[in-house]
Amino acid sequence: MTTPPDAAQTTTSVLADFVAGIEYASLPDELVRRVARQCLDLVGVALAGAGEPAALAVRRLGTSVGPATVWGTAAQAGEADAALANATAGHALDFDDMWLPGAHPTAPIFPAAFAIAEANGSSGRDLIAAQVAGYEVMGRLHSAVSGRFGWHPTGVFGTLGAAAAASRLLRLSRAQVAMAFGIASSMAGGIDGQSGTMTKPLHAGLAAHAGVRAALLAADGFTASDAVFDGKRSFFEAFFATAAPQAWRLTAGLGSTYYLLNPGIGIKMYPAGYYMHQSFEAALHIVLSENIAADDIAAIRIGVPGGRFDRPFPRSSLDAKFSVQYMAAMAVLYRRLTADLFDEKIVFSAPVQSLLARISARPEPRLPANPDIAHNPVTVACRDGREFTKSVTMPKSHWSYPLPREAWIGKFRANAAIVLADSAVDGLVDAFDHLEHAPDLSHIADLLRTADNP
Repeated sequence: MTTPPDAAQTTTSVLADFVAGIEYASLPDELVRRVARQCLDLVGVALAGAGEPAALAVRRLGTSVGPATVWGTAAQAGEADAALANATAGHALDFDDMWLPGAHPTAPIFPAAFAIAEANGSSGRDLIAAQVAGYEVMGRLHSAVSGRFGWHPTGVFGTLGAAAAASRLLRLSRAQVAMAFGIASSMAGGIDGQSGTMTKPLHAGLAAHAGVRAALLAADGFTASDAVFDGKRSFFEAFFATAAPQAWRLTAGLGSTYYLLNPGIGIKMYPAGYYMHQSFEAALHIVLSENIAADDIAAIRIGVPGGRFDRPFPRSSLDAKFSVQYMAAMAVLYRRLTADLFDEKIVFSAPVQSLLARISARPEPRLPANPDIAHNPVTVACRDGREFTKSVTMPKSHWSYPLPREAWIGKFRANAAIVLADSAVDGLVDAFDHLEHAPDLSHIADLLRTADNP
């Protein structure tokens, strides 16, 4: 636990002090177990995403050879390049975790932390402490502002979270961590209009890559503003000029309350944008409870708080991941939402296109914008005059949903088995169940390697 700040400290120095001083021994067991769960989940979705076009393209750009494993491949790379590759793969399917107020934290943070930890021979306990540092920095920075202001939060705040995790593993001093924050703040970015393209997962990759480089530069004496979260020309003024940041959120309870536990973090159970999950589960509930088939349907109407995910005819398999209409169509036609359904042969198939023509999204300004209670009411109107409406406010991917272990372990196994042998999958489950006992990460890295590159 960090010591209370004195009057002379800035917000930046308080956060830097926390990152430099966090130790595994101070962490509650519930937090340790949650970290291990989220990291295992990210490894699984990254393995499943390793063969996606975005991940393949990023790996083709990699030129470094170094001590860090590129998961699901036979390749070794420099720490920053490995973080870039693994984080891009981790977000490629949009199957990675989600939390309030709306970002993907583990995809940018864990690949950065793992690359540095593997290269430096860090223990599992140090990795866990670093991961907590990254989560706290990313979550607190994001919670201080309300709204996106045109930015993709994963790319912006994830860069600072990755820098925090990497800094802790490099054992940087408070002054060096503050420099890493300053450097990383000039590398952060990612515009919000990239949903449905390969550049959205690249945001997570670039955040991890920048976080690693910022920490390494700071370790080498590189300089930057040492008060980047304070005063004029700060991080907040640059990225959120019209916002009024709630600065108290950055340090209140720091070291005694943890963002990963409150408000918490979910495990995504469907490989699509989180705000699509409510629509899918609502439509699925109606379809299953009333045994409705596509030919029975005259129209489906979906209420949305804005037009962001109103994509009546997705232009690609990636675009379909952000279409509330496509979610409802999958609920009706397949009664599931799995990665294989985001194939352009299915997206552009006659049955899907026919049903999409009967599905509309309508703006409903009264719907809550708060991600914690957001929902999209779905109404299914049948040809025989029957009509059913359902809303789901807490889908299985929600950060407060009591997801049982068998569900998230099952998800991991299914994803990891796409690339790894059963013995390696079993080994990874055991390794993350006992991550705090690992003297270093060599055993996990060995399990993550394959004989060939996908």
